[in-house]
Formats: sequence, structure tokens, C-alpha cells
Amino acid sequence: MTRDELLKVVEAVLEKAEAPDVVATLTENRDAAVRFGQNRITQNMDTFERKLRITLGDGERKIVYSTHRIDIDAVPEILDNAMDILKTASPDPEYMPPVSAGQVYPVVDAWDSKTAEADPAGRTEAAARAINTAKKNGMEAAGLVGMSYENTAIGTSTGNLACSRSTDAYMRLTLDRGKPSSFRLLSAEAWDDLPVDSAIEEVALEVEADENQRELEPGEYRLIFEPQASGDLIPYIAWSMNARPADEGLTVFSGRQDELVTGNNFTMTSEVNGVLKGTPFSGEGLASGDAVWIDQGRLVNQPCTRYWAAKTGREPLFIPGTLAVDGDSGSIGDLISSTPGRALLFRRFWYIRFVDQKELSLTGMTRDGVFLVEDGKIVHPVEDFRWNWKPLDLFSRIEKLGTSERKGQLSVPPMVIGPTAL
Repeated sequence: MTRDELLKVVEAVLEKAEAPDVVATLTENRDAAVRFGQNRITQNMDTFERKLRITLGDGERKIVYSTHRIDIDAVPEILDNAMDILKTASPDPEYMPPVSAGQVYPVVDAWDSKTAEADPAGRTEAAARAINTAKKNGMEAAGLVGMSYENTAIGTSTGNLACSRSTDAYMRLTLDRGKPSSFRLLSAEAWDDLPVDSAIEEVALEVEADENQRELEPGEYRLIFEPQASGDLIPYIAWSMNARPADEGLTVFSGRQDELVTGNNFTMTSEVNGVLKGTPFSGEGLASGDAVWIDQGRLVNQPCTRYWAAKTGREPLFIPGTLAVDGDSGSIGDLISSTPGRALLFRRFWYIRFVDQKELSLTGMTRDGVFLVEDGKIVHPVEDFRWNWKPLDLFSRIEKLGTSERKGQLSVPPMVIGPTAL
């Protein structure tokens, strides 16, 4: 549907709804992907969904009604069904009316037409290249290659109307030869921006380097995180930052507003039109804005819902879909070569779980490559192991940062963490 067609449905809902408070959202999603494993393509999927989501409120009660029936002539019937549910709903003690009028939505250009309309050929060819490389080197390939888009229109009974659209291209690739393995996550707005061929060759070489793993000797090591490893930990900080649980004493950020929570070389931001494009509005229709969450180690902002903002006198604030951690200059190779003494290089973490949410303590496993580094040179791979760390403590001991890279909806740098007992 075009922008005008999307808005036409949304405006019809707003016009015909009898409830005083209304938010209507119409979203189109397409996700087309090729899945492969054990050196063969196992699935070729192309899904499309169009959904109308209507929030109705009468000042005390609120309901959300969703339907896949996208037909302007059916809007009165849809609203009748929604109103019947609203009449029997329980009062909402945290009721909030729609966002105020006059929302100014940022203009975000995150759309690539070629990616949105792509046929399966490019995805299939990328998967085939990974499989052929694996076979040639006595390895197995597994992963997912895809392209997706989202097209959304939103309107509120307070007079706000907006549209946004975005595309995403991605490739998740694992090559392994039994224990030795390596991984790469590629993502971009446009398919043509993915370095598919070079990534496949690099991952194959990394598997070769991961042969003959040795058991790690206990001791003290610096930690060198590739961007993927850094990015595996960052979301747990974001999930713990919300203002309400912090105010209620439930998270590591409780009572720490404007205090140092990491080292002064750690800064985490969201920019709607930054390195990564964010969403211009929330699901409620609140306009997005740029935000600094941690500024040179100091907690300066926390995501805050509209209800909690009104209750505590804050401004409502949300993460607009992307996060960026400031980097410096230099590749992962530069960081390795300049790290003195003994260090461990980590490619990736997985099976990450909270041990204690109040302390932001995590446990997880290494995966797809851990290497002993001595005086700036990789010596040999080591076997995967379980770790128990507190990300804020790790990021309080950053010694060096490299150039940030996109990993999904994150922009994160490689980093060197000070000596850590293992």
C-alpha cells in the first residue's frame, strides 16, 4: 500500500470511532529469507502480513483490538466489535490518553526499493556461495540470508498522523569443522551494502585458525572483544535501564541517576538519523528523539513510559530501535597488536542469562572462537568456557576502543578490557 492508502485507513478509523481516545496503527511487514544448514538449503520463505491495531479508551478503560481485515468498508463493523470489548474491560489504574497534539516526527530515510522488492535469487546465491565455500574446505555451513521491510502509518484522536518505512538486509553465517567454528552477522539497510563474498572467505579462514584448541589455564588476562562480542552484552544494559524498575529499587541503576556507572570512555546513545536509522515514533505515536543514555560513564537518561513520566515529573523517553556505543579508531587487528601481556580474544557470546538482575550479573558461554594472545600476537585457540561477568564492571575497565561496526540494530566497537581473573 502507498503512504496515502495507509493513512486513508487510519483516518477512517479515527473518523468513525465513538470512543474519546483512539490510536490506530496500520503496519505492513515482509520478511523473505533463505535458511541453510548442513551444507544444503533447507527453507525458502517469503511472508507478508498487514495488520490494523486499534487502541480505544474511554478515560478509565482501554483495550487493544487487532485485525488482518484491511477494508475501509469494514471499519464500522471492526469498531463495533472493539467497542463491545471496551464496555466489558476492567478499569486501567495506569490509564493514559493518547499523546498530545502537535507531535513533530523526524524525517527518517531508511528505505531501499531494491531490497524491499528483491526476488529470491540474491538470497539463494549468497547461501550457495557459503555452502560451496564450506564444502571446498571440509566444513559445514549454516545460517540465514534475508531481506525485510516495514511500512507503518499511525494516527491519534488528538490529531497526529505519521508514516514511516524501512528496509533491512541481513546474513547470519556459521562455518564449522566440528569444534573449530566462526560466525558473522552482516546487516544493512540495502542488500548491496552487505559484504557477502568477503565475509564468507574471512569466516572460512577464521575456522582454520580455530583448529587444535587447548584448555585455558586459570589466570589473569586482558579481554579483547570483537564488535560482535561487545554487541552481545550491550542489550542487557539497555533492558536494565528503564526508569520505573530503577525507581522501585529493582535494578543496578536504582538511585544512580547522574552517577558514574562505567568508565569515562564508555558512551551509549540513540540517534534517530545517526549511524543507524531509528523509528520516528513509538507505538503510541510519541515522537522519537535523540538521546544520550550513558555519557562518558555517567548515567544521564533512562527510558521512561508516559505513565511513569507523568507520575515522577520526568519527560517520557524511549529507545527508538537502535543503540550506538562510541568507538575510537583502529581495527580489531590494531587492538590485538597493541595489547601487552596475556589476553584473550573473544569473537562471540551466547546462552547469556541473568544471574542477578539487581546487580546486572550475567552468565554465558563463549562461541565461535576464543584465542590466547601474548604480547600482541595470537598464539593459539582455546576451548569454549562458561563465564560470569557484570557488564558495567567490564565497561568500567576499558583500556582501548576501536572503530564501531553495525551488528543488527547496534553500532558497537571492539574493545580491550583491563586484566580480569579467569
